[in-house]
Amino acid sequence: MWRRPPPPARPAARLRRHRTLPWLVPAAAVVVLLAALPARCRATEPPLTPTGLTLTVTTVATSTTTNGPTNSPTNAPADSPHCDNSALFTASVTTDGRPGTLRYRWRRNDGTASDELRQPVRSGEYRTTLVLGWSFVGHGAVHATATVEILSPRSLSATASFDYDCPA
Repeated sequence: MWRRPPPPARPAARLRRHRTLPWLVPAAAVVVLLAALPARCRATEPPLTPTGLTLTVTTVATSTTTNGPTNSPTNAPADSPHCDNSALFTASVTTDGRPGTLRYRWRRNDGTASDELRQPVRSGEYRTTLVLGWSFVGHGAVHATATVEILSPRSLSATASFDYDCPA
């Protein structure tokens, strides 16, 4: 008498796979939660706080030599620069040393304003510098004023000025 061969052993293997699945899902959930924990701890850290702001201006004279224009800092006071000058407005922002990003903008009294700018601050940094360059060429007189505005995380501003005077 002829008999059918026994069925393959596949259902037992499939059954074994279903037995391992119930512990795999909770284990994966635990791994995901442990991976997210450091990010959650960082999110609860207090944000960066600017604690002070100063703004200074330094002029840089541009003179022409036989080799072309050169830049050199002047020893003249900031309120009496020479012809064809650049002014460097340097903002010094003090912080509490926490990491974060300063959002800021420069405004000039000629109506020019920068886009919103960002300055990253690393943990342990208690001072960061923001710089604006402004160039003047030719004859004329201008009272130049620049303002740096810290937009966030805390609103601060500082202003500095100098006079450009190049007689004809």
